[in-house]
Amino acid sequence: MPQSVVRRAFIASLPVLMGYLSMGAAWGVLFTTQVPQAGAVTAGVVSAATISGSMQFAAVEMVKNAANYSLGLIALLAILINIRYCAYGLPFIEEFKRYPWYLRWYLVFALTDETYALQIQCPYRDAERRRYLFYIAFFDECYWITGSVIGAAAGKLITFDTTGIDFSMAALFIVILVDQCREKSNRIPAIAGGVITAVVWGMFFFFLPGHVNKMLFPAMAFIVAFLLLTRKKLETAQ
Repeated sequence: MPQSVVRRAFIASLPVLMGYLSMGAAWGVLFTTQVPQAGAVTAGVVSAATISGSMQFAAVEMVKNAANYSLGLIALLAILINIRYCAYGLPFIEEFKRYPWYLRWYLVFALTDETYALQIQCPYRDAERRRYLFYIAFFDECYWITGSVIGAAAGKLITFDTTGIDFSMAALFIVILVDQCREKSNRIPAIAGGVITAVVWGMFFFFLPGHVNKMLFPAMAFIVAFLLLTRKKLETAQ
């Protein structure tokens, strides 16, 4: 029955609820404290249209210093930051082709790290599977938007210094990185990413000190290039 699918999807999404409410709230506070003209409604719209925590945290800096970022650079950064979603979508390519266009595009749009992790373990088939995938994506999106709005509203009331709250997303990725590095096959890409980022940052710091905030794109471009060039060796090492 549809109700059992909804209930099971909701229960499966509860861990995401806890994570998205806290992370979304952290972003909302950062957004409204760093961009004073923004409010809870704006934060809700941004989260509904983006659904990408890492990109939204990065976007705060872009909005705050809009003069330093062209539309082309923002688009490239968005692609590089979110390119991992392309890999997440690969297992669903053939399946989504059989779905109605509106469901297909929504599931593609709402795909996130946590949503993928839950959807890939879907216990249903056929029509019930479609409903389960939809409700997982829908619940997760609602959690993120709710957390963002709550954080944005709180940000307008907070009077103490919120310096460091933007590190919450970095801390989350560090935890994920440490967990992934338990597997030997993931260590070389992780170390390479860290070394390349440090080298690029150092070059900007010493030779272009006024443009350090623009080091993200070249660093990620070099990391992607390194992974593509060494892909066969990395696969062999596994």
